[in-house]
Order: sequence, then C-alpha cells, then structure tokens
Amino acid sequence: MPAAEAVDARRVARVARCFDAGIRLQRWPTRRGDQIVVLWVLWSLLPGDRQLEEAEVNAILRDWNDFGDYILLRRELVDFDLLRRTPDGGIYRRVARSDLPVEAETVLARLEAA
Repeated sequence: MPAAEAVDARRVARVARCFDAGIRLQRWPTRRGDQIVVLWVLWSLLPGDRQLEEAEVNAILRDWNDFGDYILLRRELVDFDLLRRTPDGGIYRRVARSDLPVEAETVLARLEAA
C-alpha cells in the first residue's frame, strides 16, 4: 500500500487565505507552489462535461476572482495543462485528471466548511 501524500499545512493555510468565504480568489499568491494549488482549486470548479467558448471561460474566471486578472488565470490554467484550447483559442475544455492533489483537496474542504 503506497504511503499517503503528505499535506503541507502551512501551504494549505496560505492558499486558503487567498480565497474569501465564497471561494472567490482575492489575490494571486507569489509562491509558485501556492499558485499551482490555486490553479488546481480553480480547475476543480470548472465544468468538465462540456466545451466552453473563450467568453464563457473569461466570465467564469472573472466571477471567481476579485483581483481583476482573469486572463492571467486562464493563461496559467492552459500553461499548466489543466485547460486546453483549440489552436484558434475559441474553444476550451477542462483536462480530465484522475485525482485532485491532496493540498488542493484540503484547501477546498477548508473553504467549503467555512
């Protein structure tokens, strides 16, 4: 049986503080590891059962953050291969993944419990 993945409690706390009680991103973290956890949290909230037009992705990400840079979030999701787009950038689809990383799962649980 594989060992359970360790949770970095300090990272979870730092990332959770980036969101408000409504799971809206208030600020973009400076540490890359924290940014990756944020991206996984956002990925988990994206609809995975359909294609999205660029305007839909922009609207979703705009609604999920208060710091104003939804384009950064979209670009990071694509660059981290959590979101794929057609060559013309018109259609997006969430990339299927088997499991949410444990730190992102822990952040989500903390936010949903608040």
